[in-house]
Amino acid sequence: MATDPVCGMTVDEKKAVAKAEHQGKTYYFCSAHCHNAFTAAPAKYAKAGSATGPQHSGGGTLHHG
Repeated sequence: MATDPVCGMTVDEKKAVAKAEHQGKTYYFCSAHCHNAFTAAPAKYAKAGSATGPQHSGGGTLHHG
């Protein structure tokens, strides 16, 4: 299992909606929204490592597909 670096959700690598590589490491995502956020600013999320919880904006609504 992996942790989505954007929202902190646990993601099964085999069922991940998307994945991306940054500086030799593969990151897995729970949704296209998280993947898009990561690809727009990978250094921001790669630095954070494992997120501690949902960090989406939008009135507390998570955008998971």
